[in-house]
Amino acid sequence: MLTPDEIIDHHTLTFDPGDKRNGSLYVGTPPGSGGNFDVTATLSAMRHAGLWSSTPPKTVADDQKQAYKDQLKLVDAVEYDAGFLVARFDHPKFPSDGERWQAWLAFFDQRHTRSVD
Repeated sequence: MLTPDEIIDHHTLTFDPGDKRNGSLYVGTPPGSGGNFDVTATLSAMRHAGLWSSTPPKTVADDQKQAYKDQLKLVDAVEYDAGFLVARFDHPKFPSDGERWQAWLAFFDQRHTRSVD
């Protein structure tokens, strides 16, 4: 599994600021490209499935990454063959929701193949 620093430093982390159940859950893509993965279409499908709010998504800015590394504790991360990952962290003010995380994994597992270490 990737380390928290590798996830934060080497991915564009997109999150949902409008749904507390998605707190500390992230979709991570390679900087600048997204690999073979369409973030916009995926977030639209997640909204349709009730797993993402209608609030515009946000990403972790480069100048915020050190604070994220200092404050987040990695709970789980899953990499997919399409070149992206999903990550579950915990933060003292924004604990992640295990049930929502399982719903995210079910959503992605239906659409993509997990990478094998």
